[in-house]
Amino acid sequence: MAEARVVIADAGPLIAFSRGDAVHVLPSLFGEVWITDTVRKEICDAGVFPGQDLILAALSAGTLRSAAVDRADWQPRFAGIDPGESSAIALAESIVATTGARTLLIVDDRLGRLEAQARGLPIIGTAAVVGLAKTRGLIPRADEVLRAMQAKGYFLGNTVVRAILDRVGE
Repeated sequence: MAEARVVIADAGPLIAFSRGDAVHVLPSLFGEVWITDTVRKEICDAGVFPGQDLILAALSAGTLRSAAVDRADWQPRFAGIDPGESSAIALAESIVATTGARTLLIVDDRLGRLEAQARGLPIIGTAAVVGLAKTRGLIPRADEVLRAMQAKGYFLGNTVVRAILDRVGE
């Protein structure tokens, strides 16, 4: 039996998946996905954006779960990391420390990725998740999802997009 893995998402990737009309791929790939209360507030209190209803529906259905994180003693190694990313990293560290479960962070921001990597936490970016969804047959075309994310204002570098599309044969 495979070791349990807890997947934790930052706000940016969730917003990207909502803008790409692809929130459904997250539970299909990973089962339930965790966010922190800080990330939930960033998503729910940031005003209305395209696809926000998909995130709220996933929270309501329980495929996206929110958890409180105590960051009182948590200190970033890199200045400037935002509260959502720091809370997601703190949650991952807490899960590893208390349960021994493996974690996977879905994070795109450069500082968030550096912080997680410096702490030995595995990461995956939005574009790579889309590529994984394509290879598992969950979406017909990765390029359509990635281009929709870009067209609706989520920054994904063209070099990253091209690399994922090459990897999945598009």
